[in-house]
Amino acid sequence: MGKHGVYILKTFIALLLLFLNLFASNLEIEKKIYKTIIYSLFPHKEIIKVWSDDKRKKSFLISIQNITIVKNPKNADILIINKPLKHIPNKIIFITNYPILKKYKDIAIGGFYWQKGRPNIIFLEKNLKRFHLNLPQSMQEYIEEDL
Repeated sequence: MGKHGVYILKTFIALLLLFLNLFASNLEIEKKIYKTIIYSLFPHKEIIKVWSDDKRKKSFLISIQNITIVKNPKNADILIINKPLKHIPNKIIFITNYPILKKYKDIAIGGFYWQKGRPNIIFLEKNLKRFHLNLPQSMQEYIEEDL
């Protein structure tokens, strides 16, 4: 391999490492955001039962202290969903992308999703009230009347 090939390989490796570092830091940010949201919704629960249809979310949610991943949505305290469900139990629902949040805006308490590389958090006031959920002062700025 010539000098040009070595330069290309080093550049590729540097870009790959940069991408992996950015991806890992986004995952850490996302994990911290979910931890804050879930703890805020259930401040007095010792064990919070979470169901999700997203394998990636489950993989880091399980690593958060006091959170247990359940297999059956009926056993969950909160459902974290990424795609439409065939049957929606009367549970607290939190959405992971904006189009699904729009679809479920009448039943979901809110959502967290990435848009243009930035995290977006929204809580829907009427649905928080329906489930008698009170967010701490630090989360009040994310409450909206409607989408």
